[in-house]
Amino acid sequence: MLCCMYLSEVDYRVINTDWYSIRALTLPATAIALLITFFIVWLILRLQFSKKWSEAYSDAAFTFILVWKFSLLVTDFKTVVAQPISLLYFNGGTVGVFLGAIVASLQIWRKRQKLPLQGHHVMAYSWAIILTQSIYQWLVVLLNDNSTTSEITTLLVLSVLTIFILWKMQGIKRGLILYTTGLSIVAFFQPLGIWQTAVGISLVLLCLGIILEQEGIKEGGKG
Repeated sequence: MLCCMYLSEVDYRVINTDWYSIRALTLPATAIALLITFFIVWLILRLQFSKKWSEAYSDAAFTFILVWKFSLLVTDFKTVVAQPISLLYFNGGTVGVFLGAIVASLQIWRKRQKLPLQGHHVMAYSWAIILTQSIYQWLVVLLNDNSTTSEITTLLVLSVLTIFILWKMQGIKRGLILYTTGLSIVAFFQPLGIWQTAVGISLVLLCLGIILEQEGIKEGGKG
């Protein structure tokens, strides 16, 4: 589903402190966490819903990685022209992460005709969006060595929020608003504070969720 490529550090919420070697590759813990997250969420969607949902998710995840990786063409075009091999070792950084999230979100939005927005289908969207964020945060905490306070706060708050939202809340919008609010509060306890990439990405996904829910309401009205 996901190609094995050079992934530089993804700066989301906590500071990356550890690196892992996989044969010839040396990857930061944040990149390992991202790849594992994509696989786990793909598997959950495959088992909990249907094949078309897991396929749509894997397509979006792959798109995110490609855009993020090759966004270096946007952020540092001169370097790429001078040294094309730099595409193998570097990425577009924070700008690339946002571009990847936006393009992947647009891809999901375009596929909304094939993936209905009513009933348990809405739940699939909620699970995909929230689990991707939560599992990534959990893994980053477990794979890195940060302050005990920030680690406990992240694990506890996001675990409670995720369980409550996925099992008790039906609408995408309300669940994502609650999740983004909780994520922002927890960010205060992180080394990078509230002005970090994860909070911004959560806002992007919140916008996606709101748009999808509105589309679902329109479809319901037509029905």
